[in-house]
Amino acid sequence: MDEDMEFDDASTSAPQQPAFGAQEQYMLDPNRKQLDLVFVQDCTGSQGSYISSATKNIEQICAHIFESGKLQAQEDLRIGLVAYRDHPPQDHTYVTKNFGFSSDISKVHKDLSSLYASGGGDGPEAVTAALAEALNMDWRENASKMVVLIADAPPHGVGEYGDGFDEGSPDGNDPLQLARQMASRGITLFFVACEPALSGYSFATDFFQAIVNITSGLMLPLTTADLLAHAIVGSVLENLDMERLVREVGQAVAARILGSGESVDDVARELHERLLLRNESTKKVVIESIYKESAEAQHNVSVFMQAPSLVEARPLLKKVPGTRFTDKYLQARQSASRSGYSYGPYIPARSPEKSFGSPSSTSITASPGSPGRSPPGSRKVVTDFAAFGGPRDASVFKTAVQSTPFSLAGGKAAFGGLRNNGAARPSFDDDDEDEEEDGRQRIELREDAITLDQAKRIAMQSAWRSARG
Repeated sequence: MDEDMEFDDASTSAPQQPAFGAQEQYMLDPNRKQLDLVFVQDCTGSQGSYISSATKNIEQICAHIFESGKLQAQEDLRIGLVAYRDHPPQDHTYVTKNFGFSSDISKVHKDLSSLYASGGGDGPEAVTAALAEALNMDWRENASKMVVLIADAPPHGVGEYGDGFDEGSPDGNDPLQLARQMASRGITLFFVACEPALSGYSFATDFFQAIVNITSGLMLPLTTADLLAHAIVGSVLENLDMERLVREVGQAVAARILGSGESVDDVARELHERLLLRNESTKKVVIESIYKESAEAQHNVSVFMQAPSLVEARPLLKKVPGTRFTDKYLQARQSASRSGYSYGPYIPARSPEKSFGSPSSTSITASPGSPGRSPPGSRKVVTDFAAFGGPRDASVFKTAVQSTPFSLAGGKAAFGGLRNNGAARPSFDDDDEDEEEDGRQRIELREDAITLDQAKRIAMQSAWRSARG
């Protein structure tokens, strides 16, 4: 990269604010670490277990984020909540409920407790309306900004069979355009794909993979609500590491992409090399993929990412033949069924052809030979937990948590050390053969050398933010 692109820590202290007291100066410090995190929750009939899991674990989720994210004051973490169902006549209860931001986690718990799963009408739901609500919340300028969308159905207008609003969201918003606005405002979208229901649609998984790519977020396929808390905490901690690097090198990276016209891939590769040379390490949430790769799905993801709107994307989409799930996942479901373990109902494809889609890839799982990976055995596994179905105690964090502004009692703080039957689980790679006999999906939060995929996400976020400004 150009010699004027600095990768060492070049942050400067905030200017003095003599008109304010010490506390007020601290609150205004642009270098202070803050997080605005919004949960966007589908509240239609199939989402009861996910609503229950979020409600049950919200205090521990916030405590882990606060401690491991090294936040310093209660006000540094604000949680927002947007609930949604569908537009009438598909659902007559509500389209969206926006509870706003709060640093009072007891209020957030109360808001979550007021939600219950019901209704929904046709297959697609009011995802677009909910994303619009999240986009227009009162985000703090200097905070890291994240949306975690939890759903098992696509928005209207994607092209699914039996869509009651086939031409798109009745409010006139387009979700692809909303995703680009999020990216330009520095809001990263993480999507919790509630499986196997989501993959019963033809294009839903491809669509969601595209919009998380646009915002430089991740898609987190879960087969059980028991793993929701772990997926949330892991994705937040990884994104805080990404945000730190975006703020450090983003201006120089964006100048190369927007000013000099270099490709994101080329700049990301050079950025990756520079960060490796200074031994930059980051957290990374790794979820075992349940999806097959396919050329058709990769094509669809690309179409959604490049099309200005859903209307322009739909004629270019391709049907994906067969199942979108890996043989391993299907075998695990079959084995679990024989042993009496429940993965939840399998939802068949909604189209007459019963075709399935597939995301282009699951970017959250790096292969053993990926650039930036440490030699086998040298990575630090911050935490590790399991399930295609989820261990029966997976919904409860086992680590002791130091007392925080969220009033959780405990000992020394640590996001890690989650145990299964008293023993820490080993790390895993895509080609691991030593699977658990029940084949359950596994999740880890690793701290390791920065990956090329993460460098590309940094480059993309930097370009989007500079393009807006």
